[in-house]
Amino acid sequence: MSKGTIRLPESAIADGRVGTARIREQIAGAAARLNSADATPMDATLRMIAGNLGIPYDQMKAAWSPTDNESLSALKLRGDLANARWVNPERTPAESPIERMQQLGRLPRGKMNKTEAAYALQLEAELQAGQILWYRFEAIKLRLADNTFITIDFPVITAAGQLEFREVKGRWTDDARAKTKIAAAQYPFRFLAIQRDGRHGWRIEDLTSRSW
Repeated sequence: MSKGTIRLPESAIADGRVGTARIREQIAGAAARLNSADATPMDATLRMIAGNLGIPYDQMKAAWSPTDNESLSALKLRGDLANARWVNPERTPAESPIERMQQLGRLPRGKMNKTEAAYALQLEAELQAGQILWYRFEAIKLRLADNTFITIDFPVITAAGQLEFREVKGRWTDDARAKTKIAAAQYPFRFLAIQRDGRHGWRIEDLTSRSW
């Protein structure tokens, strides 16, 4: 037997297919959700996002209120949440739009701003519809050079099992775009630059390096 032989446990092989039981269950669950017309409760997701934003859950729920007969898999992205005007007693009228954006960029690690929270709802809809298998906010840090790192907003595993890095901005700066492109040049994954496009949509730019 060669040294390069790979041994797989019996639990990783089923019906001639290789994969862990967890992955097979996730795929089966995604397929079941895709075929189901039942509405999916959003309470757990809304509570998580409300906690990240420091917003009362009741206020968050009021901003996200699909009708009782509306299936999550049929929902289009709503702009109500991202465009809701939460009261911030620390904000002064003198702040410019750019200053407000910079304030959002200085949120503590692991805390979503309003644009990221709105995109998290989009990802949750994709998850329930079976379009993706997994996502998590700021879960992976990539090393670009000595003492230089980038933490992409949302690493995502698609239904095809591919890892994507989705960086979400209300407004992209040249510095943020350049840093994301550097990461894309060093790592063989798909990198997407995502920006708000009106009230109900997203503009997506593929920054994946063509050298892979």
